[in-house]
Amino acid sequence: MKRLEVGLAVAASALFAACGGGGGSTAPAAMPAQMSNPAPTAAPQVIHMALPTTAIGTQTDPTYGLIGGYTQQTYSQILGFVPGARVMISNGEAALPHTLNVLSQTAFPTNPALSTAASGGSTLAAGFATGAIAGGASVGPITLSAGLYYIGCGFHYTTNAMRTVLNVAANAVPGPQATPPPGASAPSNGFGY
Repeated sequence: MKRLEVGLAVAASALFAACGGGGGSTAPAAMPAQMSNPAPTAAPQVIHMALPTTAIGTQTDPTYGLIGGYTQQTYSQILGFVPGARVMISNGEAALPHTLNVLSQTAFPTNPALSTAASGGSTLAAGFATGAIAGGASVGPITLSAGLYYIGCGFHYTTNAMRTVLNVAANAVPGPQATPPPGASAPSNGFGY
C-alpha cells in the first residue's frame, strides 16, 4: 500500500509541476503549426462611381469604346479583378444616386432595360444590379464571379455614357485611367466631391 501512495504522490507532483501550478517558471511550448491563427481575410477592394463629366473623366478604349464613371483608382477605367475577389461599390458623388448593373456579357447594349432596383444578391454575375446607391454611400461586399461584364448606371448609362467593362479573370488588372475633363478638379481622397 505504501508503494501505491508514494507512486500516486510522485504522479500528482509531476502533473502539478507540468501544469505550472508549482510556481516554477517554465517557458510555454511553441504553438503547433496546425494551431496557429489563420491569415486575416483580405479587405474588400472598392469600385468607385461618379458621373464621367465630373472629375473622373472618360476615355475611348481601343477594344470596348467609350467608357467612364467607374474606377478602381482615381479616374475612369476598365476594371480588372481576380475571381472570388470581394468588392465594395461606392458612390463618390454626394448629390446623385448611381447603380452598377450588369447589362451584358457580350457588348454594350444600344437600348438596354435600365433598372434602378437591386437584383442578384451578393455575388456579381449575369443579371446583377446594386439598386440605387445614394450619394456618398456604399454597398457590399460583393463577391465577383469569373467573366466579362459590360456594366452601366441605371440612371446615367444613356444620358452620360456612364459605363465600363469589368474583367474578372486570373491575373486581371485594371486598365489605363482616363484623363480628367477640362476644368475639373481632382477627386479629394479619391472621391467625395
